[in-house]
Parts: sequence; C-alpha cells; structure tokens
Amino acid sequence: MSSSTEEARLNEILIPFEITKDEMVKIKDLILKELKLGLSRDTHNTANTKCYPTFIQSYPSGCEHGMFLVTTIYAVKVHVLFFHLKGENDYRLDEESSDIPEGIHQAVELFDFIVEKLHKLVKSLNLEREPLPLTLVLPYPLLQINLTSAILLKFTTKLKIAGMENKDVGQMMKESMRRHPNIRFELTAVINDVTSAFMSAAWRHKNVRISFIVGAATNAGYWEKVSNIASVINVRKPEMLVNTDIGEFGSSGQLEFLATEFDEALEKISSNKGQNIFEKMASAWYMSELSRRVIIKCINEHIIFGGQSTDHLNKEDALKFANVQGTLGEADQFHYTTLMLDKLGINLPSETDCARIHQIMEKVVTRSASLVAAAIVAMIEEIDEPDIKIGLDGEVCNSLPLYHNMIKSKIDSILKPQYTYELVEANDEHGRGGAITASLILQEDYIYEKFNTA
Repeated sequence: MSSSTEEARLNEILIPFEITKDEMVKIKDLILKELKLGLSRDTHNTANTKCYPTFIQSYPSGCEHGMFLVTTIYAVKVHVLFFHLKGENDYRLDEESSDIPEGIHQAVELFDFIVEKLHKLVKSLNLEREPLPLTLVLPYPLLQINLTSAILLKFTTKLKIAGMENKDVGQMMKESMRRHPNIRFELTAVINDVTSAFMSAAWRHKNVRISFIVGAATNAGYWEKVSNIASVINVRKPEMLVNTDIGEFGSSGQLEFLATEFDEALEKISSNKGQNIFEKMASAWYMSELSRRVIIKCINEHIIFGGQSTDHLNKEDALKFANVQGTLGEADQFHYTTLMLDKLGINLPSETDCARIHQIMEKVVTRSASLVAAAIVAMIEEIDEPDIKIGLDGEVCNSLPLYHNMIKSKIDSILKPQYTYELVEANDEHGRGGAITASLILQEDYIYEKFNTA
C-alpha cells in the first residue's frame, strides 16, 4: 500500500469522529431541549439530563475567610483537607490522602474511616477545640434534599461498598460523627464536584455562570432562574446553581448518529450499557481506549507500524490518558511518542507512524471538545446573558492546554453573535470550592463571625 493510499484510508477511518457545524447545532438544540425536560416536574424523571437543584444561591466575593474542612471520596482514596481562606483569593491548604482499606465493605465503615481521618488531620493542626465547618464533596450524581442532605444516586468506584447508593450520605456522615463524641467539626454542606468546581472558578472570576468537568467522568452545572426549576419552592433568591448530570445525555438515543464502530464495540462490553453516552464520547478513559482501538485497526490494515502489533498494545487499557496528553501536549512530540510506543513494544517507529498516532488521538480529542462546546452553548442560550465565564476543570481540561483552544474554536463556530464568553480555569484542588461553599452558607446564616480565623 502506497503512502498516499495509507493516508487516504486513515482519513476514511477517522471521518466518523468529525462533528460538522450543522451536527453541533443539532446536538446543542437536543441538549437545550433536554435541559428544559430535566427542569420540569412532569418530565424530570424520564429526562436524560435531570438538572438537580443544588440549593446554592450565592456567589463568592473572593474575600471569604475562615477555617474549613473538606473531604472527598474518589476512586479508591479518601482526601481530607483543611482550608484557611484568608480573603483576597488567598488560602492555605493542608491535606492528607489515604487509600480506602480493602477490608471496608459497608458504608458505615467507610464514614467512620473518614471521620477518623478528619479527626487525625484536625489534631495534627492543633485545632481540636475549633467547631470547624465540614463540606463533603462527591464526584457522583446527587439528589440534593437540602444543603446537608443528599441522596447518592450512583456510586462508581473500584471498591465494592454496600449501603451507599440511594442513601442520604449527609445523614450517614452525621451519624458517624455522632459515634465519635470527641470531635467538634460540623457538617455544613454535601455537594457534587461540579458545584465545588463552580465555586472555585467563581471565587477567582466574576460572571462565572457555568462549570464543566472533563476528566475520568464528565459533568456540568450552570446558573438557572428558580422560576424555571419546578421542584424548588420557598427559596430566598431568584437564581440557583443546577447540576445537569450532562454525562448521562444521549441515553435515549440522541447521540446514536455520532457512534462510530469503535464506540459500538466499547458499548458491547460496557458495564452500564445505554447509559452515560455523552461521557463515553467525551471523558479521559474513553479518549485513550478509543484511540487504542483505532490504532489497532490501522495496524491490521497495514496503515501504521507495517502491520506489526504487540501483545501489550492489544490489551484493553494499554493506553492511558497520560499517553494522549503527552502525544498531543509535549513540545517534542516525536520523541515522546517514540518512547511511549517503545514501552508498548513498538521499536523504532517512523516519523510517519508517530504523526499518524498524533492524528488519531487529535481526532478523538477534538470530538470530545466538540461535544463539550455544544453543551456549553446550550447552557449559554438557556442562561441568556450577554457576557459570561465558563469554569473548566478535570484531568482533560487541566493537563491538555490545546483542549481549551479546541473548545473555544468549536463554541465560536456556532455561538450566536449576541453572546460573549470566556473560558477560565476552576483549579478546584480536590474541593477548594467546598470550603468556599461552607463560607457562603455560614455568612448567610449569620454564624460566620463565631469562627476563629486567626
């Protein structure tokens, strides 16, 4: 096969990953429709994008101050953090991360473990006598009942822990705290990670109205009029942050027209078939695994590596998102790609081979950026304000600078001229937004002055 023939065939394989301008507008309109379904009382339960109210109704000023605890449960780890907000966007952070012991199998055991870790952190900081506010930040879908009570709708980790899903995690946390009478910290909020990311972005930037996380999971939140949220009554202010659970979009078939043969192959082996379709086309793990499967097809068709593969490369999950990030982000891309392929058993690839690996990964990542851009434009139109900022967070956004440029280019291609926007970094650091959220809650309840902020 000649080089030009190989190149033409590679382009044929990659064309299905391209999303045209007209298709982006179609996706945007479908998401906008789904947001409205998710807000309505009559259609909320059947909507893909359910738009859960967060009960967060205030923006940070950047001048918040005080001492706060935050904890997150993520994958197989628990992160416990102490934030001392010092005003003027300044803060001190102390944190400890611990693997969740393999012997923990019940929710009650997990929350006792978290409380013990928090107590250990507080003790190490000589703050045992302080009634520190605590925020629980979870990167999982939550049905918020109020600021300290939330039903955990889906708990996806490598650990099997019973008694978490469809339970009030705020109540479980409080019960565990009551079992430890020596502690003085108090649960102030239970929030989703997209709420925390929103607060982190809004703390540093005015006019943030949307937060978007693209990492191992994908989610987004935006600022909505309370009059549009049918499930909310008797609240103080006219607007509220809404958690969209955008990763679930497409579970009614709205994105079937975008599915490639590689998406379909992954869906056949998926543990959650028919769910999280948007996330499966946009998030970090899928970027790397889809890229690997395209590479394997190109090897089988003698487009790269002279048709020679390796046992390592043929294994699912052989490519990590870090490989995608390095291939697309390193200044000396040929050098990085050569080293990456060498670890996978591919020796001395040609420059053409490396360039084609780059082309494959770029195409997969660009599709993700197109989907995220379409969702952002849908939220901009729903908010309907002339000038807003969008806070971006998550592994993909934080480690792949060109991803911002891709999103911006795609937004610009379909955004109506009456709207202007800016993409900003949220930099949530495991939950800084949780501390900011607690500060706002305490300010509103006139409790704030009671805390020692020395």
